Amino acid sequence: MADPTDEGKVIAARLRQAREYLDFTQDEVAETVGLARTTVTEIESGRRKVSAVELKRFAGLYNRSVDWLMGTAQLAASPDIALQARVSELSQADREQVLRFAEFLATASPRPPQTDRG
Repeated sequence: MADPTDEGKVIAARLRQAREYLDFTQDEVAETVGLARTTVTEIESGRRKVSAVELKRFAGLYNRSVDWLMGTAQLAASPDIALQARVSELSQADREQVLRFAEFLATASPRPPQTDRG
């Protein structure tokens, strides 16, 4: 049987990871999910358990499944998720540069569809 303290640490770490990836402050998160900032700090440090309702709110805000936040599911292995994982390791300045490049690509003239030349 899994140690509940280990499960709490996983949830705390995933909540912090998701918040930091999205570049939210604890104040922003607290206001959005209806908690005090000190409560968010306690949850992310593992000093306070998170309720099911709170976990659902965090999942909605962070666009993650509750299962992922609980550590029982991995993110789908897709190019989008792989890119997201790599970008999360970059500095804030580098993430902003990646965002500018993605915006440039999105507004560039469309490319003709590729055909399979097998």
